[in-house]
Amino acid sequence: MKIILPLILLACLIYTTIGPAHAGFMPYGRIFKATQDERSYLTQTQDTRLSLKLRKSLSINSPSSLLSVSPYVYLKHAFLVGTVKSDVQRNVLIENVKKMPDFSGLSYYLPIKQDIKGEISNLELKLKGILEPDYPSSKFSLKVVQNTVVLLGVLSFEEQEKVLQTIKKIAPANKIINFLQTIPADNMKRKRIRPLRSLFD
Repeated sequence: MKIILPLILLACLIYTTIGPAHAGFMPYGRIFKATQDERSYLTQTQDTRLSLKLRKSLSINSPSSLLSVSPYVYLKHAFLVGTVKSDVQRNVLIENVKKMPDFSGLSYYLPIKQDIKGEISNLELKLKGILEPDYPSSKFSLKVVQNTVVLLGVLSFEEQEKVLQTIKKIAPANKIINFLQTIPADNMKRKRIRPLRSLFD
């Protein structure tokens, strides 16, 4: 039962992410990312559902922001990252999330849109990061907003240090916004003991 429950939660996480319309598609990338995540499968499932709920709320209350603002949820904490047209639009987005009782808090980086030449891209940084040793690219999210690198996800202290050092090395960015979180001890995945390996180690 202890083995089956995490598998059921992982299946729920995948289903809520891709939806029934993609039932014939096996999302190996999402499965791998879910297994690498420090959060328990239950927490991942809850965060995914909240993320979809947040995206739906934005599409209803501020549909024009969907192309420029990305919503994220980690450990029930909401994040809004992107550009806005005005202070009024930013305030609308923030107040909309604050009215939702599901979240433990809100963090955001929402500068007003400006024309910037030579802006670095998310893809460029991701490709550079793959070449770096011990860089946990599958365990966090990265978004570039007007040459500012925003980091989101749940990593250990050691992994956070590695990510920050690597980003400073590969990204010619003006600034780094660190929204990375550390997983609480009671929320971590339980590592299953392998009796035979334990016996002979």
